[in-house]
Amino acid sequence: MTRGKGTARRIALSALALLVAASLAAPAGAQRSRASSTSESSVTLARAVEESRTPVELRRRLAAAGPEIVPALFRCLVDDRLPAGTDGAPIALTDETRTVLFESLCERPRREVTAFLEELATRTPTVPERLAAQRVVGRIGAADHARLLVRLTLEADAGAPIAAELRTGFTEAMSAVLMRDGAAVGRTREFLGEGSPRLAGPLVDALATVTTEEATRALSGLLGRSPALDPLILARLAERRRVGARVDPGTAEAVRRYLDHGDPALISAAAHASGELRDDEAVEALVQLVDHPDERVRTSVFGALEKVTGYAFGADAARWTSWYQAEMRWWEEEAEALLVRIERGHGAEFTRAAREAMEHRLFRDRIAEAFAQALRRSNLEEVRLSCRALELLGSSTAVRGLVECLQSDSPAVREAAWQALRAITGDDLPMESDSWSG
Repeated sequence: MTRGKGTARRIALSALALLVAASLAAPAGAQRSRASSTSESSVTLARAVEESRTPVELRRRLAAAGPEIVPALFRCLVDDRLPAGTDGAPIALTDETRTVLFESLCERPRREVTAFLEELATRTPTVPERLAAQRVVGRIGAADHARLLVRLTLEADAGAPIAAELRTGFTEAMSAVLMRDGAAVGRTREFLGEGSPRLAGPLVDALATVTTEEATRALSGLLGRSPALDPLILARLAERRRVGARVDPGTAEAVRRYLDHGDPALISAAAHASGELRDDEAVEALVQLVDHPDERVRTSVFGALEKVTGYAFGADAARWTSWYQAEMRWWEEEAEALLVRIERGHGAEFTRAAREAMEHRLFRDRIAEAFAQALRRSNLEEVRLSCRALELLGSSTAVRGLVECLQSDSPAVREAAWQALRAITGDDLPMESDSWSG
């Protein structure tokens, strides 16, 4: 009886040992199977390149291949060469072939490619592998792939520095994702909160490449979430007009709040941004800063005032202060009646009112709105004068009306409207309304 129990125990232990051995051998077997599959797909890829006579034929053959072709295509991108051909000789990778291979990989079903990249991210990819993976995510990725892009960019060691080329690659890939998927722009706060602080700067830079108004709001919405990022965000907001992005009043207000900050560096950055955004509403706060003890602040303030007003009073704090006080008195006592004369007056009355208005540069958008009403008049000389006034004001308020003036029968009106559009937008497009309609 005792001997039977011992025999049963030995049999059980032997079976357990066989199971353990089998389980230990399985990964190695799977690795051998995967390596064999990769080798076969490399041969398939090499044969497809050798036998295809045209890029179209190569695309067709690669599209017909199974999912096992994905690792081979990716390997070509990393190594920048093809596997050896059927005769064992290396195959030169031309620019045309390189393009076809990359596009063929990106045109595979997304689930195949992302599954491969997810598996790659669990390993310790080399820098070339990470760079290639970033390119692919940038080409096919959407908002849901932002975390994958982060994992492919960062080393496992949280303290390891990010290589400069990987930072650039992350910015370019994330920029492409944000441009392709509008939902991703609205989730940048989420990405910033969940991602590594080391990628916060590149994320802001990527968002800044998107010129939509939504992207501008998303940028300003990041202010205050990470104090270390605020200088970069203010710098990127300062560039919005230059890159052709629309700026909503909420963004200008978010920047303006930093003019009352305790850190001179942030005040200086906010002053510069307010000037670049042509924020009339910031003038009062800027004038109050002309005597600030920090030279950086004063320099930025004087530059901002020149941008907003168009006047070159330099670093003369007293002159800026007296000018602002005079402007405010004019707006309180005379501006309303004058703007009504611009909107409704004709002939000499309109001309006199227009010339007087042009002497004032505070709240230029409000003055421009009055001239925008005059663009629809039948008096072509008054329309031409309005175009000239809008050019000097530099306000984008009347861009739509100026574009319509490009269809005028009057060459003088078309010329004036064109010059105004070039001055306001910074674009040098032909004198046809279709060129400016966007």
